[in-house]
Amino acid sequence: MTWEVAVVGCGAFVPGFAGLSGWVRGEPSPDHLTARAEIVPKRQRRRASSLSKAVADAYADALGESKFDAASVASVFGSAIGEATTMVGLLDQMWGDAAMLSPMRFATSVHNAASGMLSIATDNRGITTAMGADYDTPAMALLEGIGLVLARGESVIVCCGDEAPPEDLVADGVGWSLMTAAIALCPSSDAPASCPRLSELMIAPGEHLSSQPGISENQLEEMGRNPSIGLLDLVVAIREGTRGVRALDRGAGRGYSVRLHGVAE
Repeated sequence: MTWEVAVVGCGAFVPGFAGLSGWVRGEPSPDHLTARAEIVPKRQRRRASSLSKAVADAYADALGESKFDAASVASVFGSAIGEATTMVGLLDQMWGDAAMLSPMRFATSVHNAASGMLSIATDNRGITTAMGADYDTPAMALLEGIGLVLARGESVIVCCGDEAPPEDLVADGVGWSLMTAAIALCPSSDAPASCPRLSELMIAPGEHLSSQPGISENQLEEMGRNPSIGLLDLVVAIREGTRGVRALDRGAGRGYSVRLHGVAE
């Protein structure tokens, strides 16, 4: 069975860069060291973690490019470790001498914290789900999103991201830095012919971002260890007009890839 879905929007948040375009151009921006999450009302924004805010920025960029209805678009959120910093902090409180745990902090420690925050912020009543699959998180989130497009004919935004892991959660030298990325998908028949297409999500060798003008090797290496890097690699390829089989991890996953092509290919 052959299938394809269209890509109608992308987004990303990388600390120190102005969105996906700033990252692709390799132009640091001191005004973008932290996520702004302007799509979220101020009261909710104050309670949100750095990861949830970064997810909000990537999601908002993809939503804006796609022109999808914010109140009805489906969404899939992927993260390998989720709100680990908040969760570990709560566990420390539980086993320490702290006062009663905060219900508000618990609400922001769950794996679907960003999903719930954005659903409320945009008054969204569409399907939304959150998942984690270690280094295969981008591939599995993309698979879920593609399934919604093909099975239900829905538009969907897939967003993946991971924060830097808390101290002692991972071994020395294998940590990573914060990043998020998002991609907006719809049925191929609903998109202009100029939009790129995705097909053939498979376990097969694929290309990924290996270098980038203006980005140091140390920064690329640290970013490359992030479990969600595969989706950032894909949206960079889309923004640069690259085609071919694109890897959805940097070697730590099972080796999923997806074919990126144009409508006539």
